Amino acid sequence: MVEAVLERSSAQMVLRPAPDVAFALLDGRSMLFSEAGQKIFELDRVGALIWCKLMQGASLEEIYQELGALDIDEDTARQFTRQLIDVWIDRALLQVDWRMSTDCAFSAILGRHRISVRAANRDLLRRLLSPFCISDQGGGSDGDIAIEAMMLDEQVFLRGEDCSIFRCEVEALAPTIKAHITERLIRSNRWVFSLHAASLVKDGMGLLLCGQPGAGKSTLTLQLVDAGLRYAGDDVALVGADGAICGIPFALTLKEGSWDLLARLHGDRYDTTHRRSDGISVRYVPIPDAHNQSLSARWLIFLNRVESGPAELTAIDQLDSMRRLIDNAFAADGTLSRAGFFALKRIVTGARSLQLTFSEAVEARRMLVDLCNGKA
Repeated sequence: MVEAVLERSSAQMVLRPAPDVAFALLDGRSMLFSEAGQKIFELDRVGALIWCKLMQGASLEEIYQELGALDIDEDTARQFTRQLIDVWIDRALLQVDWRMSTDCAFSAILGRHRISVRAANRDLLRRLLSPFCISDQGGGSDGDIAIEAMMLDEQVFLRGEDCSIFRCEVEALAPTIKAHITERLIRSNRWVFSLHAASLVKDGMGLLLCGQPGAGKSTLTLQLVDAGLRYAGDDVALVGADGAICGIPFALTLKEGSWDLLARLHGDRYDTTHRRSDGISVRYVPIPDAHNQSLSARWLIFLNRVESGPAELTAIDQLDSMRRLIDNAFAADGTLSRAGFFALKRIVTGARSLQLTFSEAVEARRMLVDLCNGKA
């Protein structure tokens, strides 16, 4: 459940027209011209009033009062104003400016990048911390990837280091932040491509669980962490030109089907629910000793989850393994480069490749633990 009321932002948000946007009247009709977008937008009477008040530096409360003088009730005034502001921000017609202290801040290292996050209040900070395993609270100095968050009415506004603005509902804040940072890491020129894979470490050797979303990577990863393997990421693995692999050790993300297992292993410690942009509810499990360095893959495990039947490990030859990895790979520009191909080759030739067919995560866990211990 989401807290009923979040603390209001300690920072002041200022909305102002973008410098390249012009307001004009043509035949008595109000319009905006965007130089950047090369488009004209017509405004109705109320929209023109709101825009002109913003041009004059009015606050949202002052705008609500102005609309009240037109016999528009406060709830309608707030809803209509917020809808217009959302549209204008999306079309880059409005600039959002705010300044906040570094009191509510933290930083983390992910994918060899420093992530710095600042929030306008403590409630937002707690939600922003949810998807992280390792963080340095109070260390919100500028990083390679910087994000700031504050609330405007019931919505959270997020600003990246390039000053781009995006927004979400409070319940979706943690998944939105995680998705944004993951995309930025994937697009980094430090990595030649990425894999849909969970990353674990056993006695210094890497194990990758490869599979598309829904293949059961996170649930099986939870089982393996409980069995003593070290966690390095549950969704995406970054690959360098030298074949080095770096997991992204966000907190383990579990969908509703894994919550019973989570409760059996950890009780109700991690029962806060978040909502992704696709509507799916998730819970986050921070792993305190997460591995945050590059690793070499010793085992490549391709997951094949079935409805029933015993767990089985089947050896895969290197060519088949290469083809499967390419199917699981994605790069910033959408193509696998020549450097990426040879990085894949290094990974495949240095690891054992196997397909794991399973229906029950417990049985799959036992089989993979035996494999890591040299018993399979």
